[in-house]
Formats: sequence, structure tokens, C-alpha cells
Amino acid sequence: MRFHSTSPLLVGALLFSACAGPTQTEEDAQLAIAANPLAAENGGDLNGGDLNGGDLNSGDLSNFITSVNFNPARKGNSDVELVSLQGTTFYGYLRYDHDDYEIIRDREFIGVEFQGNLGGGGSVRLRITGMNAAPAPNSDLKLYSVEYRDENYLWKPACRDAAGNVVQAIPVPGVWNYQQDVPGGGSKYSDPERFTFACLGGAIAKCTLWGYRPWASYNGTNLESYHQACTRLVRADYCGTGKAHTVAGNRINFYDPLGIQQDSEAWLFEAAWDANGARCFYALNRTHSELPCFSARQDLLCGLDLGSPSLGVLLRNETPGTLGIDPGK
Repeated sequence: MRFHSTSPLLVGALLFSACAGPTQTEEDAQLAIAANPLAAENGGDLNGGDLNGGDLNSGDLSNFITSVNFNPARKGNSDVELVSLQGTTFYGYLRYDHDDYEIIRDREFIGVEFQGNLGGGGSVRLRITGMNAAPAPNSDLKLYSVEYRDENYLWKPACRDAAGNVVQAIPVPGVWNYQQDVPGGGSKYSDPERFTFACLGGAIAKCTLWGYRPWASYNGTNLESYHQACTRLVRADYCGTGKAHTVAGNRINFYDPLGIQQDSEAWLFEAAWDANGARCFYALNRTHSELPCFSARQDLLCGLDLGSPSLGVLLRNETPGTLGIDPGK
């Protein structure tokens, strides 16, 4: 849809209405999440240590894409202004000149370039080269093929999995602290000016695919904190410092009071989680007793009253084995 107007009032009204975009109802979000069959299968998922995976083929944080600016953005020789996300769909205004612009969305963002921010303070150009809906039951999500421009002005894939295969990304509002073993490591920060391209296979994308859409609500409950708690749990970031304690091949079973993920294994309860890591450890499960935060947080009552708002417990996890008493059973 293209507009041409010399009226500032008309232009302002159009910008406001288009920027809002079609909003996803809470009912729609609930339907999408309720259909996720992983609710009965998470006990078989492998534990992974990557928070995102969006690096420039390097383990150095200075070459790690930590966030992406909504603006400025460009498509060809034109600016794309007032870029926003509704769910995982981009909206913006392709500006041809002062009073001539076109509202673009969805696949029209293929070819749009953004500025990515690196952990060392530098920046890098990113561009969207493809987009498609995620496979069912996550077909409400859009997956994007993203490339970055290197120092030789060559375009290369921004996301690869542990085996080096090119993977797509999910745009997620907000930014994360990728530092490890420091206060604040692994934390998420809301920022209306920036978003994250969450590479598939990383914890941010995994938790989104598992039903914790951080922009959505479920039965009146905002899911942002559940998503953040999930990123801690799936990386075994028990102490909430950004440091993963995963072991290759470990399986995880976790569940929540909302019923998005359900208890699928008769395993031994281990810990109760919130957005800052493990709130407490069940004292009879000593799987991770070597952690520096274990002694201070072990509790025989850990995990009781799962749904109590006063406790702030969002997720619970279990480890393989049936010895001991599970307070949740």
C-alpha cells in the first residue's frame, strides 16, 4: 500500500494506524500454544548450552551479534522507517521521498538491511534474504534467513548450528546479556529500539518454539518471564550468572503451572525456577550439588505450591531417576 500526501496530519494518522499493525489476540496465542505437542515430549529433548548462537563464526564476544537496531533500516536505495514487530512479523514504511512512502510487512522485508550490534561495541550490516512460516504446530511464527556483511563486503550466513549448518532465526523483542559467570549474565532487557535475531538451536529460539512466546499471554498470564526462565533452565544456568552447566547428552524434563509444558516423566524433582535461575534445589536431589549456589538454595520444601504467586516459581525440572521423594507428586 503506497501513499502520497502533503498533509502532515494525514501522514501522522496513517503512520500511527499502520505502526500498530494487526494485533494477535490472546485467544489466538492460546490456541497456537495449546497445539504444541512438545508439551508431552520435552523429557526427551537434549540440554543445550547456547543462549543464541548468533556469532560471526567466532567464540569471541566482540564478534558476537548481541542485538539488532529496528532503525535505521534500508531496502535498496530507500529508508525503511518506524520498523516494528507484531509477533514475528515486521512492519515499516518504505520512504521514497519526503511525502511518498509505502507500508511494507511480512515477505516485503526480504532485502531489508539492519544494523547489528557486536559485543565489543562495533556494528555489522545484516540483511534478510528469505522468510517462511515455521512448521506446525508453530506456524504462527516466522523464520528468517539472515546474512551479515564481513570486512571484505561479502555476505555470509549469520546463524549456524553446532555442526556448522546454516539455520534460520526468529526475531524476538528485547536484548540479552551474553556474559557468563558474572552478575547479570544471561539477563534480558526490554529495549524498544532493539531486538534479537534468535538463531534456531539456541535457548532463546528453543523456548519460543516450546510455547513461551515472550510477547504473548496465556489465560491472562504474560509469558515473558516464563520465556526467560526457560532460557535459564534449558542452559542449566542454575545460579543465574549466565554460565551454562550443561552436559552433552543430558535429557531434561520440565513443566509449568500453566500447562504449556507438562510433566512427561516419572523422574526425580530437582529445582524450581524463575527468570533469574533456580530459586531453590530439592535437597534430596544432589545432581548439581557442586554448584556454588547449591548449598544456600537447597530446601526440602523446594517445589511445593508451584502455582503460588507469592513464591514466583515459573518452571520446575526433573532429572532422570526415581530415588527420593518428589514434593510435586
